[in-house]
Amino acid sequence: MPMSETAEFPLPADVTEEERAAARDGIAKYATIREETPRAIRFDGRVIGQTGPIWRFQYTRLYALEKGFLAAGHELREGIVVGYAETPEQLPECFLDPRVREFVEDELRFRKIIGGTSAPHA
Repeated sequence: MPMSETAEFPLPADVTEEERAAARDGIAKYATIREETPRAIRFDGRVIGQTGPIWRFQYTRLYALEKGFLAAGHELREGIVVGYAETPEQLPECFLDPRVREFVEDELRFRKIIGGTSAPHA
């Protein structure tokens, strides 16, 4: 049974066709896409968190899917990055940079998606 909620991943105003395809293809691997507009991709899921500018990421969005969890973001040098995790605790691992992982983990804790305390900041 599909999720009854529709989530939205925003696309930057200057999105390239390659970035749009990366977002669409990455999301479509794990969720049913419902609509694509010039500035967003809408799909079956629920937003569970987001972060603003971190390192080279303009923004990240975190989603709960019918099965699993999705992380997507706009990396200024590499374009759209999409990752999947079976549990919300694994979502930070979708990002290579430890600073981004830390912010994603903190956001999930703040939203009470995962429990416990975050690692001490260096």
